[in-house]
Amino acid sequence: MQILIQGQDCTAALDSIHPLKIERKLNEPSICRVWLTLPSDGSIASPSSNQTLAIVGDDGTPYFTGYIVGIPLPMYAGMAAEGPIYRLAVCAISDEILADQFQLPATRGAAGMSAGALMDSLVKHTGCTELATGGLTLKVPVSQFIPEPGASWSKCAGQLANAVRCGYRALQGSLELSEIPVVVHAMNEADGSLNLANLTFTSNTKRTLASDVTVCGEREPTAYVTEYFVGDGISTQFELSANPFFSSSSLSKIIKEDFNQNNIDLTVWSNSGGSGYFSLGADGLTMSGGSGIDGDTELAWIDSIEIGGTLLLEASGITLSAGSSGILAGLFTGLTTAADCIAGFQAVAQPGSGQVNLQPLILGVATGSCHAVNPANQYALRIRVHCPESQRALAIFRSFGDNGSIANGGQSDSVSAKLLFEIQEFVDGIASMPVVLYDGSIAEIPETCSVVAASSLNLVGKMRSFNLTNLGSGWVVSTPSNGSSFTRRLGGVSQSAECYLDRSGKLVFYAGFAPSAGERIAVSYRMIGRAIGRAMSSSQTLFSQARQSPVVTWTGTVINPAARSSADCRNAARSIVGASSSINALWSGTYTTTNLNVDEDVWPGDALQLMAPSMGLDTQLVVRSVNLTYHGSLPDLVNYDIVFANDWADDLAIKTSSSVPSDVRLPATIFPNVLPNLPNMTVTTLTGTSVTIDTGSTAPMGGGFEVRRRDFAFMAGNDTDLVMRGTQQRLIFSRESANDRFYIRMYDGTTPPNYSEFSAALFINLPLGS
Repeated sequence: MQILIQGQDCTAALDSIHPLKIERKLNEPSICRVWLTLPSDGSIASPSSNQTLAIVGDDGTPYFTGYIVGIPLPMYAGMAAEGPIYRLAVCAISDEILADQFQLPATRGAAGMSAGALMDSLVKHTGCTELATGGLTLKVPVSQFIPEPGASWSKCAGQLANAVRCGYRALQGSLELSEIPVVVHAMNEADGSLNLANLTFTSNTKRTLASDVTVCGEREPTAYVTEYFVGDGISTQFELSANPFFSSSSLSKIIKEDFNQNNIDLTVWSNSGGSGYFSLGADGLTMSGGSGIDGDTELAWIDSIEIGGTLLLEASGITLSAGSSGILAGLFTGLTTAADCIAGFQAVAQPGSGQVNLQPLILGVATGSCHAVNPANQYALRIRVHCPESQRALAIFRSFGDNGSIANGGQSDSVSAKLLFEIQEFVDGIASMPVVLYDGSIAEIPETCSVVAASSLNLVGKMRSFNLTNLGSGWVVSTPSNGSSFTRRLGGVSQSAECYLDRSGKLVFYAGFAPSAGERIAVSYRMIGRAIGRAMSSSQTLFSQARQSPVVTWTGTVINPAARSSADCRNAARSIVGASSSINALWSGTYTTTNLNVDEDVWPGDALQLMAPSMGLDTQLVVRSVNLTYHGSLPDLVNYDIVFANDWADDLAIKTSSSVPSDVRLPATIFPNVLPNLPNMTVTTLTGTSVTIDTGSTAPMGGGFEVRRRDFAFMAGNDTDLVMRGTQQRLIFSRESANDRFYIRMYDGTTPPNYSEFSAALFINLPLGS
């Protein structure tokens, strides 16, 4: 065994009293402790803080690489002929300490990236360049990942690795990420590789086997509400019938960049095409041309962003010189070329004059009105995007059961989106009224997009700030008397908005923007509920053998990955019950061995395949921690103290809590067969006596659409809540009061029928006969 400190061989100084120790835990930094008694002749230099430490076996096995933390502490060892002898206690932390020394920026997470790309992104967020990330090639998908605020790099890396049931290692200056089990160590009593005397199983007293699992999650958006009001020319505040869904306020500011640093922050931005094209100065971001190749020169946010709910993308303090061309404030998918731009502002220089026009670029096509840019003035560019779904892809919940790996979730949806483009001109710092360049919709928007502040063919100018904000789930459309419908600008005063939705259930218009008399206001938003799901195992044999009831329940909350919807909770429950009802669900314990009895070095994230015919044992168990000890020996004799536990015995990919939110409704339905919701339902005609809707979907075979006056009361048969059933996509039904409430769901032809999970709701606050 070699002990190398800053490249110097210190093996001969290993203290004979204290063994070398290496502590490894799953998805945490490793710790090495070594005691050295240095020779009095000074042939081995005294170690110091921040020096490298490497432990390498005689066969070349790298057991540990890292850095010494703190000043090694002297411990009195006794007297020798030359005087007092001291041993030095050296403690080192593995290579990820390089990233832990940097502060992670307060990012709002990423969506739609692979586990390897996300781990690489975490390293980039620190600005650390000493850790090689070329080995982070794992393509396991991650629907959404939000690092724990204020946490160190290693803690966030562990959070990510656990969520995808992987193990990360930092060794020899390189990061690796692999699915669990990384290595399977086969141990069999028949060939002597398994010593049953060194095997101990522990009993779990916190949990039992479970065949009926209920999972609670976060608050989720439920019904798709469209609520109508009528203006009187005076009122600026309207009370909604329900509180609208908002994501956590801490996540509302997705990107907030003032470009007020000395240099572009490469922990959050990717600056491609050459550093000379984008730089920071007194006026913010300076754009100094480009390579002329589409997509080659860009300033892009490192993480992909989920396109869900209502988003506001804003670039402020824009100036453009004549001849400028490129894309500003863009959302891209795939390649970041103009053809892959979902929404952005395209700058085009006119031949001859060099006059620059800005125009919306939607799905790669210039659309809407053009606006001529005055090089002497500043501009604010804003894109508002409204998607009826806040969660675009379900989380993936992973576990392990009798039949191997378990994974549920990951499904995504295809939905339409509404877009509002505006430009606002500032002359000598005085703001003009925003000009709408496009007010419309697209049939389908991707689940995730790359956010690009500027993609330059030849952009020459400035950008003062760049922001992306989540405004919740609302969208407001006004229709004046005898006029055409138009979208109201949601947001804050600084964003030149006309109105905002309050979390307490109010629509408030700013001064000067009160709806005129007779103006009809349509507010779209999602209601709020608590996510919950339930699953039951079909196998009852195990529980009978264990002398337990065939149905054993467990109810709790999933913490990581976040269960943002009931669909997430159902998938989490399926994965948990697959593990909690398996034969070896609660198995955990310890095993002690040496390097002479294992095929290779043992790390957390590996698995022990234990085979002992004498006790009917043939199972795979996940290694959670390994403690290595070594006394000077030839050949190397390394002792391994291994702690193992399966997914239900000790949370792994699914982190749970036994607590249950106070607003959850129990019991949940087991495996409900839900039909698609109706997020694209529209009102085509609304009068004082009737409503005509287009459900936006075709009725299923043998089914149709059901309209009721009360939610969560959908069922076959007739009662006083039923308004009508119909099989056509277009439905007409009568109004009955000035405050009508209608709920619409799809149903199929089964007995009893299955329904959409959530209603499309119409709340009409208009007088009858109006």
